[in-house]
Amino acid sequence: MAATHSNVIVRHNAWQNLWRAAAGERLLAGSALALSILLAFAASLPQTPSGDSAAYARWLSDMQTRFGGAASVLNALGLFDIIHSIVFRALGGVLGLAFVARLVDQLQAFRPVTHIMPPPDSALNHIDAPQPAGALLARLHGYRIHETATVTVADRYPLANGSSIAAHVGALILLIGLALSPLIDRRTEAVSAIPHSTTPVPGTAYVLQTSDIDEQGQVGLTLLEDGQPIVQGTAAPGRPMTAGGIGVYVRDLLPALRVTGRDKDGKTLSLQVRAGDDPAGEVLLTFNADRPDAFFVAPQARLAVRVSLTEQAAERRYEVSVYSSPDARLMARAQVRPADRLETAGGYLTFADESHATVDVVRAPAQWILVAGATVSMIGLFGLALFPARRIWLAPVEGGTRITCDDPHFDLSRFAARGGPA
Repeated sequence: MAATHSNVIVRHNAWQNLWRAAAGERLLAGSALALSILLAFAASLPQTPSGDSAAYARWLSDMQTRFGGAASVLNALGLFDIIHSIVFRALGGVLGLAFVARLVDQLQAFRPVTHIMPPPDSALNHIDAPQPAGALLARLHGYRIHETATVTVADRYPLANGSSIAAHVGALILLIGLALSPLIDRRTEAVSAIPHSTTPVPGTAYVLQTSDIDEQGQVGLTLLEDGQPIVQGTAAPGRPMTAGGIGVYVRDLLPALRVTGRDKDGKTLSLQVRAGDDPAGEVLLTFNADRPDAFFVAPQARLAVRVSLTEQAAERRYEVSVYSSPDARLMARAQVRPADRLETAGGYLTFADESHATVDVVRAPAQWILVAGATVSMIGLFGLALFPARRIWLAPVEGGTRITCDDPHFDLSRFAARGGPA
């Protein structure tokens, strides 16, 4: 009976164990799974809007109506602002650490070979072949060969590691792009896109020029910088206009009303929406949930008009109130539909249905980092599928050669057959 030594101290290298844990499969899979779950929540739950107080107020009201008492719990858990939460960033850091550790391990394959790795004691894949090792080696292409007196080793290292390294580098680039996105990307929300007008984009050097909005909701847009168009085309809800890392996204299509008029002599009425505007033969009135009323004046006819959106369904309806100026006497009030004509002061006003839009202008240089990361990662994964890392041991035995492989999916029977490829 062997004696036991209770006083023997087994020393463990804590740093080595920590490194193995960081480079292991469990940490990588666990952090990736947790991030995937958070991203699924971010895709399914409406996230908190930023930079627009009116949009935030509407979002808050919608959340309280939709989730009731659970809204406060979900908000306390940070599920309405997942991308900016500490948990999401911490998991991204852990996943990045796992990729770095695994990448360093992969780079070690490029170190010069100083000793031949023996075959594993419990091989998952082995077979005895009647051919000598030399005949089997002749069938191997793209393998590195190391020979000793007792065993020959053929492997695809270090070149096969290039694909794995590319996959890990691509994943790291993706994480870097995601981390930099909140810092370098800029988003300006709820910019008014009024047909046949230009609107400066707040906080940027851009100017948004809108041509028209057709019946299908397609908005003709041009984004200018220093007077030069940098993005031009059409956008619609769910179909943004993008080019060169800049995107214009249609947030809402909203009602508008184009108004023209004639006086009692049949002459065109000059109309104004604001005091500083030049009188024009027509005005465009825009409406939204926060501004259901619009006003304009006809200075020469001494009329002030209020138009209120009262119903927005398949057919819009407006309430029009016409006042005399300067005594503010009500001269006419009526419900009108687009294409109606309202008689007033011996003349008339006509109304035509239009639309305007609110758009988000996004400048996202981080998307090029994401594209680069995804491309490198896909190249690496494609290479891994075509050229998996594999090591084959050929040891002479009585009557032939014992073939051992660390890849359980490699068909050794086919390789051992005469003429079978590897």
